[in-house]
Amino acid sequence: GGKEVDAVVEMFRRSETLYDVKYASYVGDGDSKTYKGIIDAKPYDDFNVAKKECIDHVQKRMGTRLRNLKKKM
Repeated sequence: GGKEVDAVVEMFRRSETLYDVKYASYVGDGDSKTYKGIIDAKPYDDFNVAKKECIDHVQKRMGTRLRNLKKKM
């Protein structure tokens, strides 16, 4: 929800100040709200953060969709 988005955005914003680090990637679970929050916040000005999908979540969603498709056949 909103708390997760706010927490992740804050983590990205303070990383450069506290640790001199810019996160180049965000590993997500398919929920676009958090990644959209990072992009909208522009924590590093013009430095783009890439989204990567967590393979476990991709695998789970793919498996569910394949099982549902099989049931329809």
